Amino acid sequence: MSDDFDLGHLFDCDDLSALGGGHLYDSEPVDKQKPDDLLHRDVIVFEGMMPWVTCHGSTTVPKYFAADGSLADPRLVSDAFRSGSQSEALSAYTADVHKVYCCVVGRTQKNSVMSENWAQDTTPDKHGGNREMNQVKVLAPEWHGDFYSRFWFNGSCFEVDGSPVYLPHSSDMAKHYEFPARRVYAAELAHNKVSPPVPPEGAETWGM
Repeated sequence: MSDDFDLGHLFDCDDLSALGGGHLYDSEPVDKQKPDDLLHRDVIVFEGMMPWVTCHGSTTVPKYFAADGSLADPRLVSDAFRSGSQSEALSAYTADVHKVYCCVVGRTQKNSVMSENWAQDTTPDKHGGNREMNQVKVLAPEWHGDFYSRFWFNGSCFEVDGSPVYLPHSSDMAKHYEFPARRVYAAELAHNKVSPPVPPEGAETWGM
């Protein structure tokens, strides 16, 4: 029987082109599946920001790209958001917004304190209340942001504190970027509700 049937090479005598060229499922759509590990526990919405310096000081505004890849003028972006007409004024531009798989964890050594040095800050800020210092740490397998970036998580907005650090000395599955961030908009405390940005159609999902 073994002389008549080579059970280890069942299709050696067949034309592979008739069977799909040897890649039977290449034409079938298959959704990417995220790994079940620590670096893919959470999903955040990244929002690229760019600096803008005026005679009144410096700030950051959301980053938008033109069709040729050039950046939108920060003044145009600022004026559009101030007037609430960003959907019309920036319709020809694409927002630098992406979904990101990562791990967001609280910093136990400095969580929800009211000042940088752990002391209770009793000086009201310009809005009439103490400033919260709710810090988190983010571990992401893929990250293209910088220290101007911010992200949205569970309805709240966080600004990146410093440049991300790449940690390469581990297995391929565990290599990742790490950076701290602080909350600048608390969804559960805010009176003015701000919705997170929506990634544009075709935007790449980082970490997949």
